[in-house]
Amino acid sequence: MIDIRALRKLTEGGKDHLDIDHAGALVDRGELNVEGPAVLFVVPVTDAVKVVVDDLVLDSLDRDDLWSIQGFRLEHEVLLVLQDEVSDPQSLVEAVAAAGFVWQVIHPTTGVL
Repeated sequence: MIDIRALRKLTEGGKDHLDIDHAGALVDRGELNVEGPAVLFVVPVTDAVKVVVDDLVLDSLDRDDLWSIQGFRLEHEVLLVLQDEVSDPQSLVEAVAAAGFVWQVIHPTTGVL
């Protein structure tokens, strides 16, 4: 569970954004040259990804278009419009998009996607 209410309180003291990991814990990413109210930090998926039905492996997925969420940077204005809690990283991604914000996706090798 990601506690948006607690994150919101941390930005009330004048901090314009927070960096959090995929579980909602605060992290220090230092001064990054990224802009936008909602930034998503991703890395490539390196594990094999299989399609399994009834305990049978039916296919392997191409990992080229798959990312693993490493964390988020959210500005105070985004935190103000979100519900007090979201259940997981995917729910946070969806809630921010539903609130009308566009995610800026940052990949460690290619930069902005």
